[in-house]
Amino acid sequence: MSEANKLNCPICSSQEEKVISDLLSFMKKKKFVKNSLIFEAGEEINGLYLITSGSVKISKLSPSGKEIVLQILGEGKTFGEGSVLGQDRHSDTFVANENTEVMFLPKKEFQNIIQSNLSLYQAVVGSLIKWMNNLDVVIENINTPSAKDRVWLHLGRLQEQQKTPVIKLDGKKHDVALMLGLRPETFSRALAELESEGKIKMNHKQIQLLL
Repeated sequence: MSEANKLNCPICSSQEEKVISDLLSFMKKKKFVKNSLIFEAGEEINGLYLITSGSVKISKLSPSGKEIVLQILGEGKTFGEGSVLGQDRHSDTFVANENTEVMFLPKKEFQNIIQSNLSLYQAVVGSLIKWMNNLDVVIENINTPSAKDRVWLHLGRLQEQQKTPVIKLDGKKHDVALMLGLRPETFSRALAELESEGKIKMNHKQIQLLL
C-alpha cells in the first residue's frame, strides 16, 4: 500500500508521497468513546484531527441555550485546520457521536509541514471554505420553519452534490435529522409526506427525486 493510500483524507489525497509520509510520521492515534467530549468551545486549537472511524458531532449553543448541530463529520473528514491560519481557539464544541478513532497531528508539526507545501496550504483553505459554506446552509435551515421544506431543500442540495436523481443520505437518518434541527421522528414523517405527495421515492437510504 502506498503512503497516500494510508490516509483517507480529503486535504491530503492530492499531495505527493513525501508530504503524506511527513504527515504520517507525526500523527498519533487517539480514541474517544461515544458521547465523550473531544473539546468544547473556547478551548485552544492544538492541531489537526483526521477521523479514521466513527463520527464527530459539531455543535454550538444558541443564545437561548439550545444546542444547534452544525455538522456530523464521518470517516475521512478533518477538523482543526484553522490551527495553521491564525485561529487560536475553537468556536464550537466537538463530541464523539459514536465510538471514534482519530489521527492527531500537533499544531507545531502541522505548521512546519504546511509552510513548505503550497498545495497542502491551498487544500486546507479549500476545506475551510467548505466549512463556511456549510454554516450558510445551517443558517438557511434555521430560517426555514417547515420541517418538510427543510428536508426537501436538503435533498435538493444532495442531488446537486451527487449529480444523480437517486441520492444517498449523507449519514444515518438520526444524524441527518440533527443537522437539520429536527427530531428523528419529525424527519421520518417529513420524508413520508414528501413520498405521499409524489415528490420522492424511498428505498432505505436511497431516495429518488421525482420532481
